[in-house]
Amino acid sequence: MDKEPPPLPVPKAPPAPKPPPPDRTLNTINGILNGLEALGRFKKWLDTPDPPKPPKAPPVKKDYMAVPPFDIQEIPGAMRKEHMPVGAKLMERWFNGRLNYSPDGSEVNQDGKPFAPDMYETGAVTLDWVLKFGRAKEACDYLVNIAIRSPEAIDALGNMLVPYKGMSGLYTDHIVKKDPRELHRLFQFASVRVGGTLADSVALQLRTQTQNFNRPDDLTGALGSFNLYAAVGHVRFSANFVNGERMSDTRIAELTGIWVYVKDNYTFSDASNAAQYLGHWSNGGVIVPVHGAMSASYVQSPVTIGSPTSKGNVHYPIHNSDFQQWAQKHKRGGDFVVYTDHRFVPINPPIQLYLRGDVAGEQVAGSEGTPGNNQAQNKQFKAVVRALGLDKYQARQLHEEISKQGLGYHEMLQRGQDMFGDGND
Repeated sequence: MDKEPPPLPVPKAPPAPKPPPPDRTLNTINGILNGLEALGRFKKWLDTPDPPKPPKAPPVKKDYMAVPPFDIQEIPGAMRKEHMPVGAKLMERWFNGRLNYSPDGSEVNQDGKPFAPDMYETGAVTLDWVLKFGRAKEACDYLVNIAIRSPEAIDALGNMLVPYKGMSGLYTDHIVKKDPRELHRLFQFASVRVGGTLADSVALQLRTQTQNFNRPDDLTGALGSFNLYAAVGHVRFSANFVNGERMSDTRIAELTGIWVYVKDNYTFSDASNAAQYLGHWSNGGVIVPVHGAMSASYVQSPVTIGSPTSKGNVHYPIHNSDFQQWAQKHKRGGDFVVYTDHRFVPINPPIQLYLRGDVAGEQVAGSEGTPGNNQAQNKQFKAVVRALGLDKYQARQLHEEISKQGLGYHEMLQRGQDMFGDGND
């Protein structure tokens, strides 16, 4: 930890102005004077006796039992040896940055100022690279096929779309101008978590606990645990017709495409008082125990593989707090936010919602089966009532008809159409 950090980038200085042309006469006089002075110094050197030779210093005895030192700035090099080039690149960015951290996990730094634009990294990690890892691909599939249709996501989506319901279509890239921060701020509505602690990630990565020591992959080294996000991509808006009559107070929104991306805060802050364990590191690599081999004493003690006097054989436990202490000592270490590129994913069948006034309606497409709770089921029933344009007496009749039958949205809609005529879903 005593090793000095790399120097901050220095802005280029403007070129110095050209000096005026020399005075030839003055140069000739200065040349004569300089020659005489040099001749005097040479004569003095000839007349000066040689100084006595200093005694030879005794040879330094090598301590063959000494343990070579280790500095956390050696970790990026060790990561490359462990085939984690993306993780190494991100950690070097952190070491090279000026001091920047958020006391509360937001994007406001220690001085109460929003993160500067250069504290957003948008080119180091790509979504294609992330999805090469099986656990990330599984999470992405869950996000696209299930999470975006959850009651919480539908509520967020509906409230988000109300201001745009007067449009015929919404393509969010035209609004955010390919700015990932604006896309996330304005249109993100669902997310899925990937990974947990470092040990959790290793256990998930290996799908087994048959070994005591394992090594994380580059995804864990780069992002640890992170979120995959879904944001609105494209929406079609249309009028709502019930029994051939246009409902002037209601518009139908159909989400036909989303943007998928990763956003992750690269930080060594801890969410709790306990410092997060990041593995045992040396300049030669890392070892991480899975849960069966982990204990409180283990994550505080060095581990030696081979002779401790050989560089790289002693692995030291590293925690978030080590990076925090380094940052405070050297006034360096810049937390930053990682965004991948965002990928457009078509949604089929589209998610269909009713938007009324300033309030979002309910999801009416892709809602087969009974919702998991009474609140969600009531929302689907209200959506059926709105879709068929039922008055309160008809709604009561329908409710009595379907009560306690465990019907999903489309089943309730079909029953209502049988009772009161065709509606438009």
